Order: sequence, then structure tokens, then C-alpha cells
Amino acid sequence: MASTIRNLGRTLSNVPPEGQPLAWLTKTQLACLPMRALGISARRILDALMVEHMAHAGTANGELAATYEQLAAWGVTPAAVRTGFAELIATGFVRKTVKGLFEVGRQVPSRYALTWLPTGSGPDAKAPTHDWLVVIEQLQRERIATVPAVKRWLRDQVNEHSRSGRSRRKQTPGPQKKG
Repeated sequence: MASTIRNLGRTLSNVPPEGQPLAWLTKTQLACLPMRALGISARRILDALMVEHMAHAGTANGELAATYEQLAAWGVTPAAVRTGFAELIATGFVRKTVKGLFEVGRQVPSRYALTWLPTGSGPDAKAPTHDWLVVIEQLQRERIATVPAVKRWLRDQVNEHSRSGRSRRKQTPGPQKKG
């Protein structure tokens, strides 16, 4: 039941205005340490993904895309896109569902899901994964309990992700030396 209040003889409901899409976040999500530790670019990307979710009437979670051009309109610089997504994935608020593809002449963007919302719709819908709750449990086990400490943890996660991506590319097998 929606909470209502009386105001000058009108009833105002705590529901979105008619004809306006909605993507919700709970108080727990907004107040949790991982959310508060996100950088501004990650928050802007999250907002852009939520608007993209609303643009598809809440039926395309798992297929959400945000191109560099779209994110530039949200104030995210191209240099900050990779780090912003890495933060969102490390904190469990976003999951990459399809890796993008760049070919000569065309680019297919990566696809993402907001982990607190179901993916798909209708009979094919899948329950939310709530990856962010797993991250909160991990931080508690590691006794990481302040925003500055989570920011340091997050920076380490992003750096590790970045290093592992680079090291994988460098590990292409070369000619073996005979000795």
C-alpha cells in the first residue's frame, strides 16, 4: 500500500508521477559502504544504466548498454569509463552480461545488468543476483568498515582487474627456447 498524505485537500501518493518510469534503490543500497565509496564517474554510469533500464520499461535488464558517446552526455570522460565500470562491477551493483566486440567498421557495446533487479521479463525473467550483498559480506569478513577503507579496497580491486587484463594479453605464447 502506498503511503499517502493530505495536502491542501489533495491526496499525494508516494508513487512515481503518472507516465513516469521508475528504477528503484533501497535505503540499504544507498547507505551501504560500497555505494558511498563509488567515484563520481561510477555513480554517473550507474545513473545512465538506470535511465537506460527505464527507457526499456524495465524489461531489458541484462541487455543494458552505455556507449562512450552516451556516457559523455552524463559527464563521464572516456578516460574514466573503464574505471567507473570496474568499480560498479567490483562493488556488485552491475554485472557484465555480454562482452563487447570491436571489429573494423563496427562496434558492439558490452551489455550489463543491474544486480538488484530481475533480468529479462515474462516467463524468461530471472531473479536478481544481489551481488552487492555478497560484497558487503566480504567487506565485513575483512573488517573493512569505513568509506575511506572501502575506497582503498575498491582501488585495489580496480587495479587488480586492470593488471589481470593486461597480463592476460602479454601472456601470448611465443617461440620456446631450446636449451
